[in-house]
Order: sequence, then structure tokens, then C-alpha cells
Amino acid sequence: MEISLLLAQLIGLYLLLEGVIILTRKKFIVNIVDDLSNNKALMFVTGAMVFILGLLIVLNHNVWEASWQVIPTIVGWGMVIKGVLIFFVPNMMISWAKSFGRNRNLAVLAGVIAVVAGLYLVYVGFGLGV
Repeated sequence: MEISLLLAQLIGLYLLLEGVIILTRKKFIVNIVDDLSNNKALMFVTGAMVFILGLLIVLNHNVWEASWQVIPTIVGWGMVIKGVLIFFVPNMMISWAKSFGRNRNLAVLAGVIAVVAGLYLVYVGFGLGV
């Protein structure tokens, strides 16, 4: 349970921050994707970091039960998959990211989902409901 709470705090705060950035600094995100697409070494390092962090979550918290504790597991597996995709199909991943940046409705939806999920995980992780 302790690792679940730690991951809820960590992932919750990250999703909250990421969601706010997506909602308020869209051009900044689009510029980051453009810069990343022009730097193969940075793309590789990004894929490695996402993959390793995802593996750390999955190897330490592979909880599949009908509770909030499944959320960090799903995020971890998503990171593992994203890291592998960045390694093997980087052009496709950049293309998806650029499409995401061009579609305002999709970006707003993703930002809102990240904020809501982040708030929920922060609420659970820091025991604000107790």
C-alpha cells in the first residue's frame, strides 16, 4: 500500500502539472515536439527514460484490482509501451505528437483528463479523503 500511495502522489502531481501546461502553454508543447523531432539523440534518451521509469513502476507495482491502485499500474505499462514505440517507430510517435498539437480539441481533452486524473491521484495519495 505504501508504494501505491507514493506512486499516486508522484504520478498525480506530474499529471496535474502536465495537464495545466497542456491547457495553458500549447505553443510551448508544440515547440518541444518540433525540437524533439529534429534531435535523434534526445529522442533516444527520452525513449530510454520513459521506458525505464515505466519499468520501475511495473516491476514494483503491478497491481490489477478494481480500485484506484490500478491507475499507477496502467500508467506504468503505458510508459513501457510508449518507450518501446519511441525506440522502434520514432517517426510515427512524432507524427502522432504533431497531430495532437494541431488538434486543439484533442489537446484540451487530454489536458482536462490529465488534470482530473492528477487531482484524483493527489486526493487519494495524500489522504485528503480520510
